[in-house]
Amino acid sequence: MKKNMLIISAGPGLSRSVAEKFGKEGFNIALISFNQTILDELQDYLAQRNIETITAVADVLNPEELQKAISELAARVGGFDVVHYNAAVVKAKDIMEETAHTLIREFSINAAHALLSLQTAWPGLKAKKGALLLTGGGLGVVPNAAWGSLSIGKAALRSLAFQLHERLKQEGIYVGLLTIDGLIDPKSATHSPEVLANVFWKLYSERAVPEIHYSGK
Repeated sequence: MKKNMLIISAGPGLSRSVAEKFGKEGFNIALISFNQTILDELQDYLAQRNIETITAVADVLNPEELQKAISELAARVGGFDVVHYNAAVVKAKDIMEETAHTLIREFSINAAHALLSLQTAWPGLKAKKGALLLTGGGLGVVPNAAWGSLSIGKAALRSLAFQLHERLKQEGIYVGLLTIDGLIDPKSATHSPEVLANVFWKLYSERAVPEIHYSGK
């Protein structure tokens, strides 16, 4: 029987490559995005590679929409073996130009709703001894004032990953963070979505450490 993976904030970059990699390894894929057109294109792309998908539209900023989408997809497949939270607000803006309102809003997407997603999918993950995979960034380790909000969000996500890794061991759930040091570039020999998808597979299949800090070296 095939396993089931959920990717939250699915798009044509990293998450598409992760879906393709896990699909080739025997997973069916569930996708959540705010945009139906993106979901349709992803479904077509994966179908051409004989990977089965189901989808739901939800705004990751909206907790009710996100919970509803996760719950409905989980019910359709009987729970998930893997959840990949790939959502982030990626923008360059000096920390002194941020406001409390934007920090709080973007923190929800960058970190807080990763926890919400886990909590919503938790029954299936616990039953299947599953895994939560998180997309981290180098800014979570070395913050940069030019990327103020994202630096805060990735640092919080990293802390969350380490906490959950220890907290959920006793329930058989693995939590792993891929901290990507550098920009994702389709043309890069070290930081293409395809290369990074393989690192995510290593993180998941070995289930050994809370974090892989990947610089491409």
